[in-house]
Amino acid sequence: MFPDQLFVKTYGIMKCDEYDFLNFERLSVNKKITNKVITKRELMSHIKVELTLLIRCKRKIKDELEKNHKVEDFNVIKFLCDQVFVMFHKMHELFSVEEDILSPFIKFCQEDVSYIDSDNLSCLLDAVSRIPNNQNMWVQLIKLILNLDGFDMQLSDHRDKLFNAFTKGVLALKDSLPLWKILIRHLRYKSPEVVEVLFKEATKGTKYFYDENISLAFRPRYLEWCLEFKGIDATRELFNDLKTLKPACHRLYLVMIAIEREEPNYEFDTIRKLFEEVTTLCGRDNVEERLNGLQSCWCIGT
Repeated sequence: MFPDQLFVKTYGIMKCDEYDFLNFERLSVNKKITNKVITKRELMSHIKVELTLLIRCKRKIKDELEKNHKVEDFNVIKFLCDQVFVMFHKMHELFSVEEDILSPFIKFCQEDVSYIDSDNLSCLLDAVSRIPNNQNMWVQLIKLILNLDGFDMQLSDHRDKLFNAFTKGVLALKDSLPLWKILIRHLRYKSPEVVEVLFKEATKGTKYFYDENISLAFRPRYLEWCLEFKGIDATRELFNDLKTLKPACHRLYLVMIAIEREEPNYEFDTIRKLFEEVTTLCGRDNVEERLNGLQSCWCIGT
């Protein structure tokens, strides 16, 4: 007898003959997996059946709780989640896992994060790594890790799992900008010290990674973050550091002009110097930045 039998029959989730056939299929699928004669279509079909049953059981539990009825057995959810995970592991071991299979599976994981353990996470990471340059899959995976039950950046095990996936995603993708955005946005107030490290790596690169577009995108953001968390003096020091990076980032200057303009006792000469520097850097090919800079100066009456 499978652990879900009592729940399924008690609450009429499936007819008796349907459930008996499902159990026969479970035994048949397991035997075929052991003998390595199962096809990809058979395995995928069985995963869908288990997922459908899981969804129906979850809905029934929700309905019963909303009616303030006592629910006899929540273990049915854990059993069915384990069933789906085991089948996915086998799918990953025996066949290539394409996006059309992996994407709904990650969505399933996001809805049942409390049942995800290290083995399941490692399997997911390996499966995503095998799909070349798939930004959507990496974004889903990073979001999943951040939403795990009890996820805490202060715990080294949790932190290592997150940055292992993040680093692999950054190195695997041609455009990893969304991964940086997700991580920095999520950790902005939870782990400012980690966010600062991320900003440094995004803007200056590391031994293994540098992306010019990401560097240009995050230099102004780094400046704004610094003002919020470290104050104006640290922000001015950071600006002087970031402006030495090549290629020049015009928006970095415009953000700094806006920051200086908001200071209670701003110095006009400082703003004018910044404006002269950015217009020199812009040249004729960057009219939009030049006009934005002009507008900043007009606001102070020049």
